[in-house]
Amino acid sequence: MAGFPQVRESAWLYAPDDPDVPLAHVRLEERMDGAGWDLYLSDPASAPSQHVRYPDEAGARAELERVYAAGRAAGQWRIHRHDGY
Repeated sequence: MAGFPQVRESAWLYAPDDPDVPLAHVRLEERMDGAGWDLYLSDPASAPSQHVRYPDEAGARAELERVYAAGRAAGQWRIHRHDGY
């Protein structure tokens, strides 16, 4: 199915001592053209996004969980799931 990529999950990482200034941002998108899943990471949050494409949701979500686990050492994630995810 053609169309714009759909954001399925996004999250901001905040430091425990400053919950108003984000440390990092991550976004997971599903490509609607069948080309896979895209993971974008800005670390620090003000940096340009790094981008990796995965052929399937399982691989993308495994990497997303790895990013979440690494970030928990520095702070707390505020995760937003979109479209029932």
